[in-house]
Amino acid sequence: MNDETKKRLTVLLEELITTANSESRQEEINTEVDKLSPDPFWSDYIFWSNDYLNDNENEDEDENKKVSLNYDKLFKKIAEYPNSSEYKTKTLIIKLVEQLIATDFSNASEVDTVNEINELSPDINWMNYVFADKSCINGDGSLDKEKFLNKIFNESWNENFR
Repeated sequence: MNDETKKRLTVLLEELITTANSESRQEEINTEVDKLSPDPFWSDYIFWSNDYLNDNENEDEDENKKVSLNYDKLFKKIAEYPNSSEYKTKTLIIKLVEQLIATDFSNASEVDTVNEINELSPDINWMNYVFADKSCINGDGSLDKEKFLNKIFNESWNENFR
């Protein structure tokens, strides 16, 4: 992550944890952080763990104490996501599906490509989304990566694959 992204994330996260915002503003912040963060699990690190609080703050349960995040530690953690097996699997699935759409079988046969996607995909209907109902195909014939990954992994946060 570059410094500008870190600065923007810091501003947004500070507002999220220190300001009583409306639900719509919280959703706006979450959406923007989702787009800036390479790790879709960023909120888990903040709201379901004390690992990213500044030292000694996770030991004191005083309700009036201001919570502050250790941004260096948090940013290091979320920057690691592109090296995760989950990210690599999703990237490979996208690459293979795009090869099928382009009928590019220079690296493997069509059957081998389909078999590999079948092994990687948690949803056996992946082929339907691309070739039958075409619900994950853009108007120009390209794959809508975010929509495709959201469907096959039953998620809604794959903005990093646009």
